[in-house]
Amino acid sequence: MPRPTLELADIFRAVTPEACFQHDGPAWRQANAGHVSLSQLKVMSAIEACRTEALGGHVAGCAKCGHHHIACNSCKNRHCPKCQGPAARDWMAARAEDLLAVEYFHAVFTLPAEIAQIAF
Repeated sequence: MPRPTLELADIFRAVTPEACFQHDGPAWRQANAGHVSLSQLKVMSAIEACRTEALGGHVAGCAKCGHHHIACNSCKNRHCPKCQGPAARDWMAARAEDLLAVEYFHAVFTLPAEIAQIAF
């Protein structure tokens, strides 16, 4: 799967209004102070820092050719699309295998009170 050109973290980190639909990250946080909870701000910060130098990293190396690759650590936040995206896609694929190969319709309706107890 190709890497997207714009990620959620890019929007949270944006410093110019043009980059983020007329709202840059720090100014948006200041403008919405009191309307965004501390836990929401923590999620935003975790997504911004995910797979960057801010969270540290490790060096992976090949013993045969000597090639080294620096990999940044992920935030492992349950709301992060980079960390939880593959798991969500795997879950969806597993659920798709459980479905029957037929058209599916979902209908919701309310029964009159006199019949509802019998149906329950």
